Amino acid sequence: MSDNTLHHTLALSFSMGMVVLLSPETFVLALLMAAHKTHARLNSVVFFLSSAIGLFFAMGIGMWITTPSIPGTEEPSWIRFAVRASIGTALLGLGIFRAWQFLTEKDSDARKPKPFVQKWKGKIINLFPCLKTDFSTPINTYYLMSTFLIGLFTTGLHPKTSIVAIAVGHQIIRADGEFAKVSGATLFVILALLPSIFPLVLSIYRPEAGPALKDKCTALLEKHGRWIAALLCFAFAFVLWKDALTALPR
Repeated sequence: MSDNTLHHTLALSFSMGMVVLLSPETFVLALLMAAHKTHARLNSVVFFLSSAIGLFFAMGIGMWITTPSIPGTEEPSWIRFAVRASIGTALLGLGIFRAWQFLTEKDSDARKPKPFVQKWKGKIINLFPCLKTDFSTPINTYYLMSTFLIGLFTTGLHPKTSIVAIAVGHQIIRADGEFAKVSGATLFVILALLPSIFPLVLSIYRPEAGPALKDKCTALLEKHGRWIAALLCFAFAFVLWKDALTALPR
């Protein structure tokens, strides 16, 4: 089966979307936005919009660096090799990092509080007023911009999620047919934005449920999300490297 078929495109889009969906950082921050005492809805809306912008930007990079695939005319090329090998290597690195997080999590948790981390955590919270969930902070340009930047960097420009989005953008351009391209992009975007869509809906209909749900989801994702994401990244790193070697000029 060609790597450009509908099935392959959907498989990659689904798997990479699940990597973002299972990322604890994105979901926990989105739930934190929805758990704010007075500005839950505003925070969730801004976080969702900035997450979407960042995600589309990263996908756009993947599309920009990829030469469109024309069935039957694709020839070996150093550029194609470099693009696919780079994305494959990045996914491999992400998979190793997620596996390392999963394997060392208990050891790191067992080691007492870390004053340095706590110190910087306090500075970050002071820098971004939307993270002060128990305080009523006045709405101004700085407040909105800080909330926007959190969503932008967490979903679209974060080193881990941006690698995934770039890989999907690369595959979308290579897919055969408009239907495969649109289907793959739509599937990935829906899955990748679910961590910010769900808290947005929660902030509108059940704002009081945010804090308790955040604790439960954090524990679940940190227990299972990382090893699943690591396996998916390893699988598609292998696929992209296999594809890169096929494009390598002989």
